[in-house]
Amino acid sequence: MVDFDDLETPVAAFKTAPTPTKTVYVENCKKCNGTGRVTIGYMNPRSVVCFGCDGIGKHEFKTSPEYRTKAKASAQKRKEAAQDAITAQVAVWVEANPAEAAWIDSEAPRFEFARAMQDALHKYGSLTEKQMATVQRLTAQSAERKAQWAAEKAATTEAAPTVTVEKIEQAFASAKANGIKYPRLRLDTFVFTAAPEAGKNAGALYVKEGEEYLGKILGGKFLKVRSCGAETESRVVAAASDPEAAAVAYGNRVGSCSCCGKTLSNKASIDRGIGPICADKYGW
Repeated sequence: MVDFDDLETPVAAFKTAPTPTKTVYVENCKKCNGTGRVTIGYMNPRSVVCFGCDGIGKHEFKTSPEYRTKAKASAQKRKEAAQDAITAQVAVWVEANPAEAAWIDSEAPRFEFARAMQDALHKYGSLTEKQMATVQRLTAQSAERKAQWAAEKAATTEAAPTVTVEKIEQAFASAKANGIKYPRLRLDTFVFTAAPEAGKNAGALYVKEGEEYLGKILGGKFLKVRSCGAETESRVVAAASDPEAAAVAYGNRVGSCSCCGKTLSNKASIDRGIGPICADKYGW
């Protein structure tokens, strides 16, 4: 039997040392400022238990505020670095696949699949093999449709009747020079207006009958819409080719000025289809 009294090392020395106490950082809840309650409601405000701290008013953390701030800043830097890397990958992908990139950007606003591919590209920096194959197939189909539309448009333009609109253009130029910002001519049963100078149809003349749009005259051709019949098309061409005669027809039928639309009281002006003031401004 061992006599512990004979041992040189006391038994107390073998007892387990106490576990060091960990530091706990206590901070006021930022939502309730330590009160444990918050006020909600605009019309009828009332005090309720803070949902951020469950009414305790405090939060406990294992790390100091300074440490957490530095950690958050480091995490943000890592996130930004990762995003910069993805952005660089996207740039490389776009340069290698310009047609597919253009298709995704053009179709994303209205096509859910293209939008999903745009999101995937900016999230991962590239597309999977299956995604890329689908995008390439759709890009090729889109290019074929556009080529077909361009051919049909060229054929339609080629078949469209030729129209000489020099007199209308001269009248509009004179009207603008005399302070009329948006000139128009009422010829026969139609209204001719100039397309915006900064628009995609700059230089064109729009043709309407009442509220119905019939088409445009561009490059010496009357490009009608589908609803414009052959008889109406012929009348538009005739009115545009001889606007003075068409103005007379309008004046005799309606009794109004073919330029401003105001009622004419003078028989000579009615017979002419234009009032003296407008005739001077439009150069007729």
